Amino acid sequence: MAGPPDAWHCTHTQSPTHGRSLADSTAKRNLPASSAKVSAPVKDILDIFTRFWHGSLMHSLLPSGSGMISANADRCQPKCDLLSIAFQAVRRIAETLIVFAVGAGSVRTLAAGEDPFADVVAAPQVVVNAAALSEPQWTDNLLLRKEVYLLFATSDETDGIMSRLSAGFEVQKRFSTATRTLASVDYQGRLVYRDRMRDTSVDPMGHDASPWEYETHNAYLDFYNLFGGPGRFNLRCGYFYQPFGLNQQTDTHGTILQLSNDRLFGSDRDGQAILYGTLTDDLDYTVGYLLGAGPDFKLAGQTGMGIARVALNSDWLFRRGLEVGMSVAAGERVSEYDRMRMESSVTNNPAMARRADTPARNAMAGSMIGNDPLITTFRAGLDVRKRMDSTIGPFTLTGEAAMGTDDGDPILSGLTQADWLNPGRRWGVAAHVQYFRREGSEEHDHAEESRATFVLTRYFRNDVGNASLHWVALAVAQDLQPSDGPDDTLAMVHYYRYW
Repeated sequence: MAGPPDAWHCTHTQSPTHGRSLADSTAKRNLPASSAKVSAPVKDILDIFTRFWHGSLMHSLLPSGSGMISANADRCQPKCDLLSIAFQAVRRIAETLIVFAVGAGSVRTLAAGEDPFADVVAAPQVVVNAAALSEPQWTDNLLLRKEVYLLFATSDETDGIMSRLSAGFEVQKRFSTATRTLASVDYQGRLVYRDRMRDTSVDPMGHDASPWEYETHNAYLDFYNLFGGPGRFNLRCGYFYQPFGLNQQTDTHGTILQLSNDRLFGSDRDGQAILYGTLTDDLDYTVGYLLGAGPDFKLAGQTGMGIARVALNSDWLFRRGLEVGMSVAAGERVSEYDRMRMESSVTNNPAMARRADTPARNAMAGSMIGNDPLITTFRAGLDVRKRMDSTIGPFTLTGEAAMGTDDGDPILSGLTQADWLNPGRRWGVAAHVQYFRREGSEEHDHAEESRATFVLTRYFRNDVGNASLHWVALAVAQDLQPSDGPDDTLAMVHYYRYW
């Protein structure tokens, strides 16, 4: 039969997988590699079956005799195509079942508790001592900042323009390894020139200062994680903000508005040795000793003061914008500022003037000559600050309240402040009211004073972390209830830059 090969190829279409190995088919279907290894004998069986199927099919469809093949080719074409498609489907199902049946025989069920990775050997790792490769150099973590402070003011009671001009610097250095900060040191000072300055809360260090002064604002050393868990016990030694109220977490070094401690203790800074850290998951603590030396850092035999504070930790500030704390301080301190006020009370109080020959009057007058008074002091305070975000910028409300005694005379202090900052951190507005009262006694006159201050600020730089600050401010301060003398209005222009 010369014709059958040509007729066969005319009437039968080759399968897409026909002529390919089973390994090729399984690879296209992403079967496991183990399946491809056992597919060679399976392919031979299926190929034999395929040839047998095609031969039986043609003999059953076409009558014998070479003359009938060409005549019946067109007639058998639909049936042959349909049966070929069905055959290829059966072949593919058979391939899949045979491959997975063979592969399943090589799978072993794990016993209970058996480690499936017991025979896996970990590749050796080369451990590099990171600390040895990246030990900080002396110049690492060393910061030098500069500052310029200009204040011009005029008031009803001042002849001419009051001025305070200063230039200063700050040096910060952290001592650390590649994985841990051990300690840090900070020093901040400035050279100040004052002209026609008066007793005002805007410049609490200038009420008795010379025209030229060099002032130290910060000089302290921190030691971190002395013992216990991380953040539990840290030590600070040196000259810094007193940890009473919001003072330590509020940098008022370059601002017009000040907090309560200048009036409560005669200075907002003092020599100190304090422990601070984490008390619980929500609370931080500060406890320590203050020299009670005042702004001029004088030692006159005072015993100093113990101080303690408990406050919500920084997580409350970052998540809820809330700061709350309680503080207490007790002991003995020196304050030339308070001595001046006490002397003014003695000399101006008519009741005390009529007792010029009494022992109380003579003792008080004698204490004013040559030596700073030692003031037995007790203070207890509560503070709160709340930040509220809005579409027009954040609002911040601040409150401080304190009570206590000075040489047995009751005192009461309060402060409220409201701040607004626009979303671009370029404009700010603040309103501030401060109140102080000391009850009178045989030695001291009754004193009561309050002041309101309003500030409008244009910021050129206002970094969130205070790393770079630059602003111009206009302010008005009004005495609401002065302790002595007439009411006074103070108008101010303030320029500050820290970079």
